Amino acid sequence: MATNPTTISTADKLQQALKTVTDAALFIEQILGAVAPASGAGNFDAATMERVTAAFGNLASAAIQAAHDAAGREMTPESVMALMPVNTPLQPAVGG
Repeated sequence: MATNPTTISTADKLQQALKTVTDAALFIEQILGAVAPASGAGNFDAATMERVTAAFGNLASAAIQAAHDAAGREMTPESVMALMPVNTPLQPAVGG
């Protein structure tokens, strides 16, 4: 039996990251499906909107981490900003 720790390949990391992103997207789809019936009419209350916003934040975080892992790069504010499309306007943070 080998005494060396098992190494996780880049492909394994990418597969796990993609699973995380897919799971988050499916969770968002479930939330939206629960509040928007087939007729297209849905009532979003504040609690549902908070859940959707949090789910999109988690999805974005997982996708950003996956992009960094796949590239073998450390995550920094600059590297995250580099992932944004050039024409994305930045908005000031809204105080809560």
